[in-house]
Amino acid sequence: MSAAAVTDVVDVRRQAAAARNEAVLRAFDALAPGERLDVVGADPSAGVLRCLQTRRKGLFDWSPLESGPERFRIEVSRRAAEPGALREVGEALAWDHDRLDALEANVFERLAARDQAGARGRWAEFTVGLRRHIRFEEEVLFPRFEERCGPGPTGVMRFEHRQIEAILEAIGLALANEASALALRAELHQVLGAHNQKEEMVLYPMTDRILDALERDALVAAVQAVS
Repeated sequence: MSAAAVTDVVDVRRQAAAARNEAVLRAFDALAPGERLDVVGADPSAGVLRCLQTRRKGLFDWSPLESGPERFRIEVSRRAAEPGALREVGEALAWDHDRLDALEANVFERLAARDQAGARGRWAEFTVGLRRHIRFEEEVLFPRFEERCGPGPTGVMRFEHRQIEAILEAIGLALANEASALALRAELHQVLGAHNQKEEMVLYPMTDRILDALERDALVAAVQAVS
């Protein structure tokens, strides 16, 4: 998955809730499938999310890029789907894996181009996204899976999450030294690549099988709401 260009930026920090929602809807409706806009807010913009979930159901993905405390920035991507389409866990979460992979690749492209500031900006977006991905799995997905199937693979997944978080921290400290960052990147790819594959081949499909269509859709909505 390649990173799509930002089509628009909607700053809703000084708008009332109703005006904020309408501004985002207008900008969203101008997007073609695969395009995205950035919503800038002074809070996590839960009202905007609820509006999209109600009025543009099934048509969007919601990905925080900055998580405050003074400014929040959300990437809203237009999906190629029918209005009202129900989501599946595997589809939604594997899409986020691909989005994060594209962000991480861009970090090291910028490092190779000697764009330290750009690399650090992208790294910040990547870490916000990956830490959130870990959080929504542990707070939303894993408990739902465990209540139906017992622990299964989730214990191993949690252990690997801690490994991934430690490597993220180390890379963030090493970005000024390209050689050190590249060595740690190889370690991240080894752990994260195998982890994502297990999720996409085992955990996500099992979750989709044990939930009905409405339950799967509700779980994806709950994942989107994790800030």
